[in-house]
Parts: sequence; C-alpha cells; structure tokens
Amino acid sequence: MENRQNSTNINWYPGHMVKAQNEIKSVIKMIDIVVEVLDARIPLSSRNPIIDEFAKEKQRIIVLNKADLADDEETKRWINYFNNNNSSCIAVNSAIPQDINKIIKLITQKGEQIYKEKVESLNIDYKPIYRVLIAGIPNVGKSTIINKIAKRNAANVSNKPGVTRKNQWIRVGANIDLLDTPGLLWPRLDNNNAGEKLALTGNIKQEILDLESIACIGIDMLLKIDKYKNMFMNKYKINDEDIDSLDSYDILELVGRKRGCLVSGGNVDTQKAANIFLEDLKSGKIGKISLENI
Repeated sequence: MENRQNSTNINWYPGHMVKAQNEIKSVIKMIDIVVEVLDARIPLSSRNPIIDEFAKEKQRIIVLNKADLADDEETKRWINYFNNNNSSCIAVNSAIPQDINKIIKLITQKGEQIYKEKVESLNIDYKPIYRVLIAGIPNVGKSTIINKIAKRNAANVSNKPGVTRKNQWIRVGANIDLLDTPGLLWPRLDNNNAGEKLALTGNIKQEILDLESIACIGIDMLLKIDKYKNMFMNKYKINDEDIDSLDSYDILELVGRKRGCLVSGGNVDTQKAANIFLEDLKSGKIGKISLENI
C-alpha cells in the first residue's frame, strides 16, 4: 500500500514557553512532589523531556489522563513501565471523582513519606505542607484535574499553546499546596512522530496543521494494528477488499463518501472528511485506541 501523504512537519514553541520553563526551574527547589499529567493514548509523546531535567531528584507521580479513550491493555502496560522506572503511575478519567481521589491519596502518601524522613530523627511537632508541582503539555487535562482536586475553578482551563499564564499556588485542604504551571511543549516534536501523535489526539490546535496529511497518517497508524483496523472498518462500514488495494488518501476519500462529504461532480471534500475522521479518533468514537504501544 503506497501512501501519497505520509509525513508532516510540526514545530510549535511559542517564546513565552521559554519564560514559563525558566520560572518552573526557579521554584523547583521548594517542591516535594512532581505530578506529570500525560495523555494515556500517547504517554511518551505527551511527556515533556524538559520536566525530567529539572525534576529528576524529586518524588514523581505520573497521571495517565483520558484513560477512558485509551486501549485498556496498553494502559496497563504503561502503568507497569512507569512504576518500574522511578515513578508512581495511575490511570484516570478526570470526569470521575473517584479517580481524582486516587491522585489526592497518592500525593498524600508520598508527602507523608517525605516528611517522615525529614523529621524522624527530631523530637518535634510539625504541620507538614506538601508542595506539589503539577505539570503537563497543553490540552492534556492538567488544569481540569487541578480544579477537581481543589474543588473550585482555581486553574485556568484555557490551557493552550499561545496562552500566556503565570505559575500559581493553589491550597488544597489543610496541607497540600499545588503549583499550577502553563502547559509546556518542547522545541522539537519530530522524535517518534510525537508531533503527529499530539495532533491526532488533539493536543496541538488544528490551526497549524494540514488536516488531510494528519488524517492520512492517523489512518495508516490504525491499519497497522488488526484490532484498530477492525474498529476503523466497523465505524465507517468499510470492507477488507475496499482497503487492501488503496492508499491512505484513497481511504480518506472513501470515508468521505460513506459520510456524505460530496461536492459538485460527485467529488469528495477531503478536508471535511479529514475533520470527521480526526474528531472521531480524538473523541473515542472509533474505539479505545492507543497510538503508542509497548
């Protein structure tokens, strides 16, 4: 199968992100725990390597958000991977209160451990304050999680590339201080096709993308895994014989015909078809899909 459009170039690093990155580095010494929110569908591509640089000596919690949209089997493998690599990892759906409580419980457990080690040799009474940095790329759901933990609209949910926002401290209960940070991307998104995966999951805004190219890349990714290929065919009522002889652009046209994206002369509006496919993929309407597999 030959693909006419199999690559795209995504570079997105607004200048204010450099400033935000430096602000985080300036306060990291006072942080006890770093919580990094990742997209469960693309844990590696949504993980900012910059955070590893300034938080490597800290207690780490990995939150795989949007787990309701990800392949359950792959999510379990990613949890094991991170748990075996110096982090505590949980998968959540930020819309479920019980999942938010799991995050609070894990923060509290780690905070108690840290402060016990700090004062275990001292005969003093103390009231611990666990200082927690919450970090993540734009649109991964970080601010929504903070607001659910704080039980109020404490964080700006308009967390997109291009929106400047300062670090802010948020008190939770009696002994947790959360440091909310702007969503941070990193300068290069070409490792492991990270840019394409961020686009397919909605973590990069569509204004900077060639939607037809991104849709073709997404179709190619799904067709490589039998389980996802079957989900795709079932969603758009496409048969094996219709797919095997076509490249991804032709398949996108076929999706457009199935969805009535026709213009004069019976041609397919592939831009509209790409929008439909990308929205279906991003929202989980095709199925629970992970774009990074162990």
